Amino acid sequence: MYSKTLGLSLALLVLCSAITPHQAWEIPDVVRKQMKKLHARCMTATGVSEELVSQAHKGVLPNDQTFKCFLHCMFEMVGLIDSDNVMHLESLVDVLPVEIHSKILNLADSCGTKKGVDGCDTVYQSVQCYIETDGPFIKAAVDDLLG
Repeated sequence: MYSKTLGLSLALLVLCSAITPHQAWEIPDVVRKQMKKLHARCMTATGVSEELVSQAHKGVLPNDQTFKCFLHCMFEMVGLIDSDNVMHLESLVDVLPVEIHSKILNLADSCGTKKGVDGCDTVYQSVQCYIETDGPFIKAAVDDLLG
């Protein structure tokens, strides 16, 4: 498993990439490679299909257990959910630039941890809330990192 520091660093790079275009910067190739490895690892671990992941990239979160567990795997790998299934998005303000704090705090305040029936459903419900709260920001971050 990746360290929480690496996870927060990767999350920092993901979210910073979603800053408005005049402030954006390129995500280093090494970070993209690491995230693609995490992506592949979580796909293998959960058995989620590429079709479901592609559907999510198009803006529709599939209501499928393998997809929900894929999301949980990704969030767990980058340290944004703990073993008690509590989301820790707000912890990113410790490592993110000030320009993005309001977006992160808005997501954390608006959504907190949406309790699901299990850890996978908890992440799924929380991500749904993030998208409903600031979909363009979330989509830009994912597209920049995995694109």
